[in-house]
Amino acid sequence: MLAKRFKHILHDLGMAGLEHPLFYHAPVGIRFEIGGEEPIYLDRSAAKLKTNPAYVQGALNRAAAIYQALPAVPDLLRIDGYPDEEPAESLLTVIRQRMGLPVPDEQLPAIEQDEDGDTHAQVQFYWDLSGITFQPEQLLQEIILGDIGGWSGFVSSVYLTGPGPFLYHLYDDRGLDVLGSSRELLLPLYHQFHGWILEYDLEKIDRLFAPAKG
Repeated sequence: MLAKRFKHILHDLGMAGLEHPLFYHAPVGIRFEIGGEEPIYLDRSAAKLKTNPAYVQGALNRAAAIYQALPAVPDLLRIDGYPDEEPAESLLTVIRQRMGLPVPDEQLPAIEQDEDGDTHAQVQFYWDLSGITFQPEQLLQEIILGDIGGWSGFVSSVYLTGPGPFLYHLYDDRGLDVLGSSRELLLPLYHQFHGWILEYDLEKIDRLFAPAKG
């Protein structure tokens, strides 16, 4: 079962469950800044805000570069939906149309508790990526657009995992968390993309990874 496998991966990452923001609930992780220097919108004085393609492309370039440098190719995809807002069938239709994904290998109803302690109905869709044609950049772009002109259903709801294990979570156009089962697993990412680490968390991340420098 993919849902069971996902749960085991969270355990191996030192997490009891998916609690947002993921970076602050995982023993080993790196939080990257994805949105670049470009303004998000082209003309703020216009009646309807128009997303700046240069900003989107810059964010996509960063997210894709980190994805390509992961310790292994992700082989499990989970996307969460909230049937209280939209029926599960409708949610899945939108996800599949935007992503070109097949029917999920597993679909699991669940209850999620938010940061305020309130509970919400949730549906978890799981795909085994090793058996399908998957276009990661298309998914990454949809997440980036989620809060700035796209479909908001992808924001903070998409999780990619792979052997190590690791978890890759691009939550929106601004940031991305990569969690790992060990410091050594993520060390290459730390070195390669150190300049993209979110400044707010840089000191904490440096403390974890810097001893291995040199």
